[in-house]
Amino acid sequence: MQASLPEIGVVIIGVNVERYLADCIRSVQSANYPGELLKFVYVDGGSRDASTRIAAEFENVAVIELNDRHPTPGRGRNTGWQYLATPLVQFMDADTVLDPSWFERACAALDDSTAAVCGHRREKYPQKNAYHRFTEMEWHYETGPCRYFGGEALVRRSVLEATGGFDENLVAGEDPELSYRIRLNGWRILRIDAPMSVHDINMTTLRQYLKRAYRSGYAYAEIALRFIRNPEKLWLKESIRILAKALLPIALVIAGVLTGNTWWGLLLGLLIMLRPLINIGRMKQESQQPWSFVLLYAGHTALVVYPQFWGMARYFWGLATGRPLRNKGLVEQGPMKVARDVNKAADSKTGGQ
Repeated sequence: MQASLPEIGVVIIGVNVERYLADCIRSVQSANYPGELLKFVYVDGGSRDASTRIAAEFENVAVIELNDRHPTPGRGRNTGWQYLATPLVQFMDADTVLDPSWFERACAALDDSTAAVCGHRREKYPQKNAYHRFTEMEWHYETGPCRYFGGEALVRRSVLEATGGFDENLVAGEDPELSYRIRLNGWRILRIDAPMSVHDINMTTLRQYLKRAYRSGYAYAEIALRFIRNPEKLWLKESIRILAKALLPIALVIAGVLTGNTWWGLLLGLLIMLRPLINIGRMKQESQQPWSFVLLYAGHTALVVYPQFWGMARYFWGLATGRPLRNKGLVEQGPMKVARDVNKAADSKTGGQ
C-alpha cells in the first residue's frame, strides 16, 4: 500500500511566526502518513524573530529566507513548491496545525479531474472573543466542487507548473486568484467533508479587525477588476455589494439634506445600513448561537463594509498614482538565502549519488 502513496511536499510560509511554527511542523510530522514520503520547506518572508532558527532545529526541514522588503504570500508559496520536486504540494500558513488524518483523506479524494483538495478549517480558540467567533463562522463553507481554496490545500504540482503558480504581486487574495485560473484551465477544486486544519487568527484589537477588512476590500477590488472581462467575473458581485452597502446610506442622507427631507434621509440610510438585522432569525437558526452573538454578528456584517470600502478605494488610488499597497518586510532587502538545503545535506550523506 505504501508503495502506491505519492510523495507530498509541505510548504509552510510565515513572517515573525516563532510562537506557532514548531507546532505547525510537528502537526505535519505526526500525520498518519509515511514520514519518508513527506518533504518539508519553510519559506520565511523576512522575520525579525526566531522563526528561521526554530525551523532549522527540525532535521528534515529546509529553510529559505527571502529577506523581502515587501513580502507576499504568493512569492513565499512559489519559492516553496519550486524548491521541492514532489507530485503533490501541501500549502500551509505557519499559524495553523494539520489534522492527522488529512493526507489520507485528501489523497483518496484526488482523481484525474481534480487539481486541488481542501477541507474544513476551524479556529483554535473560537470563544476567545468576538473577532475569533466571527472568523469561526466565516470558515463554514459548502463541500463538493468549489470556487477556490484558502491558505491550506493539497495541490498537484503539474497544475502549479501549468498555471505558473501564485501571483507574487498580490498582497491578499492570492489563493482565490490562483483557484480561478485553475478552474479556467478545466480542472476542478474539491472541498471534502473532513477536518483539515486548525488556525489561530490571534485577533484582539479593533485595529487588527479593521486592517483585515481593509485588506480584504483591497483584494476584492484588484481581483474583480482583473477578471471583469471574463465570463465568470470573480468577486465583481462582492465588490458591487460592498460599494452599494457603504455608499447608498450616505447618498440617501445627503439627498435628504439637499431636498429638505433630512429625517427621511437619515431613516432610509439607517434602514439600508442595518439591513442585515432583518436576517437575524435565519442567522440564529443556522448558527445555533445565542441571540446576543447573533445581533453582534449582524452588526459586524453591516459595518465591515466600511473598512472594506476604504480598502477598495486604496486600490484604485494606488492604480491611479502607481503606488500600490505593499506589505512591510525588512527595511534593508538582502538576497534570498537558503539557510539549510536538506537536499544538499542528503547528497552529502550519500556521497552525492
